[in-house]
Amino acid sequence: MSEDTRSLGRKLTSRGYEALFTGADHERLLDEIWASAPQHEFEGLAGDTGAPSLARFLSSQVLLRKDMTFLSRTDLNSLSGVYIQALLGNYTGTMTDWGFLRSNEDLGVAGSVFLVFGEQSVHQLAELLNDTTVVDYERPSPDVSGFDRTRLQRVRIKDFAALYLSKIKNLPVTFEVTFEQRDKEIIKLKRKLSA
Repeated sequence: MSEDTRSLGRKLTSRGYEALFTGADHERLLDEIWASAPQHEFEGLAGDTGAPSLARFLSSQVLLRKDMTFLSRTDLNSLSGVYIQALLGNYTGTMTDWGFLRSNEDLGVAGSVFLVFGEQSVHQLAELLNDTTVVDYERPSPDVSGFDRTRLQRVRIKDFAALYLSKIKNLPVTFEVTFEQRDKEIIKLKRKLSA
């Protein structure tokens, strides 16, 4: 990793996801950081397997906003691994960015990138189908949709993985409220994936 790439990584991580993508002044900050380095450095950082995954994730998020064509020039399998780490570490700061916010079919602003990775992310996501970790899932206030008993209130890593896999492979999964019901659906999904 070059010193320029390291410097860019430090700039991105010092600002963080919220400041660059969701905060009150995020558009100005995003434009400012985009102007601070040439595009090839953002692409180099996103693709650098030796760089910290948070820096790679933030760099790829900047590129997704500024020039999505970078995806045709990067190793999607490697970048998929970065997004797996970002999901597990909640790099966005709120798990609703990863899905289930508006409906049980919602991929979320960050999670929808797994559709772009497609088959490149299937193996890594399938490994998460056994991860029962319950995430800190808090709907933003005010949640104007009102309380809906069919919407998930507690979500696990395996639920996110099942959601993405169901969309990538076009294998419908019904996300019921109880873990027991969801686990039955996930078992069915695993069988279909291994067939």
